[in-house]
Order: sequence, then C-alpha cells, then structure tokens
Amino acid sequence: MIQVVAEGLSFPESPCWSTRDNCLYFVEWSGDRVGVLRGSRVEVLFETGPGTGPSGLCQDREGNFWICLYSGLKLVQFSPTGKVLQTFDSFQGAPFRGPNDIDLHASGEIYFTDGGDYAGDWISGRPAGAVYALSPSGGLRRLDQRLCYPNGIAVSRDGKSLFVNEHRKNRVLKYDLLPDGGVSRREILYVLDGDCLLEPASSYELGPDGMGLDEAGCLWIAHYGGGKVLQVSPQGACLQTVRLPRGRKPTNVKYSPPEHALYITEAEYGFLYRMDMERR
Repeated sequence: MIQVVAEGLSFPESPCWSTRDNCLYFVEWSGDRVGVLRGSRVEVLFETGPGTGPSGLCQDREGNFWICLYSGLKLVQFSPTGKVLQTFDSFQGAPFRGPNDIDLHASGEIYFTDGGDYAGDWISGRPAGAVYALSPSGGLRRLDQRLCYPNGIAVSRDGKSLFVNEHRKNRVLKYDLLPDGGVSRREILYVLDGDCLLEPASSYELGPDGMGLDEAGCLWIAHYGGGKVLQVSPQGACLQTVRLPRGRKPTNVKYSPPEHALYITEAEYGFLYRMDMERR
C-alpha cells in the first residue's frame, strides 16, 4: 500500500531514515531547507541558505548531516541545528558543477555525485559529471568522470560495491569498491525502460534519479519522468515495478527498517509517499 504522508513540499529529495533519532529526514531543493517527519508530523529542521538547493542528504555517526547543495555548488557538513561545520566546493582547484546525491560507507567514507549544471549539462546530457569519495580524514578523491549526469548513489550492504545512477543514459552503473575506499571495475548493472510520461519537449529528463537499498540489499530506484520505482537485484535483475498513484517525477527512495517501509519523494506535486512492504 502506498500513501501520502506529506504534501505541498518544495521539490522534496533524499529521504533518510535515522535509526539514531527514530525519524525521517529529507531536503527540499526549491525550499532550501531540511525537513523531518516524526510520526505523522512534518517540521522544518533548519534552512540551508537562500538559493543553495539541497538535493542529497545523509547522517553520520555523530548525528551531523552531510548535504549536497546542488545550486550552491558545495558539499557541506551541518550540525543538527544547522551550523556549518565543514565545506568542500572544489577538486584540485576546479569548482564542483552540481553536487547531487550522497551515501555513507560503514568505514566513514562518503561517496557523492557531482552531476553538472542545469543548462549546460542536464539539458544537453554532455558527459561532464563525476563521482567523488571523501575520506574520514578529509581527503577528496575523484573516482570517475565524464559521466552523463550521475545522480543517485548507494553503497551495497556488504560495502563491496558502489552503485551510481547515470541519469541521462537511463542506466545504473556498478563499481567494485577497494579496501582503501577507491573503485576498480565498472559495469552497466541495469538499463531502465524508455516509458516516459513527460511531454515530448521534456522527454530528455527521463532517467534514474535517487535510490536506496532494502533489507535484502536490493536497489529501489526512482524513475524520474516514469512515475514509478523499481526494485533491482544487486546482480541486475528487475524484480518488480511499482507505479505511483499520482506524480510523474519521483526523485528518491529510502528504506525504513523499523517500519519495513519505503519512503518516496515526488517533485511534481511535492509528495512524500510511504509504501509498506510485504513481510516475509
């Protein structure tokens, strides 16, 4: 069953279940803020600054937030009260083009995508995006580049693989993670279908946006422009497809272990959905 638990949000993104705080955090890209769902109540936790456009969020072991500020061209660590703790805005002197999504490895390594700017990279689809790793000591490495708008990112349950949605190629990439936090082999894990619900002039927007893992380690992928989420195995098999009741633009999906449910953000209507999963 899929139900709306919040509506009227300003381009919601990146739901993140916090076992530490027993609540769901998320960001609003157009609203420049971090929100929290506690029970059935949605509140604003803090604002990220005018025009910063938060798009990706994860929480570290200390309870601080790492947020990709897409419009602000930064990766920023915030305290739970919204105080800026650390900021990263470039790699080897070159400014980021649009940090997009983020995930955290059990080792403390932070992985994030730098998709690209809206006009030059998103619309054209040119291969200007990159994937980065930030070590616990603050060292920044570029793991891959010349990708066509890398978007969602996720670390496998066993910590041995890294998944990246190459949005403008409508596909999911899989990397082998090395013990030092780097990557080696890259393969195409899954290519999504071309069933686009958007108007012809906007059909280029179709692609995998954010994603998350369920308790079995399968990927749940938000198909932006397709109005659905897909469950894909770590080996690349599509296990099921779920259409949203309303909205063509799901942006991200994350799993809540204690509730055995998925939370899905949808941008067209500003919905936060909850999908209860079957217990086995």
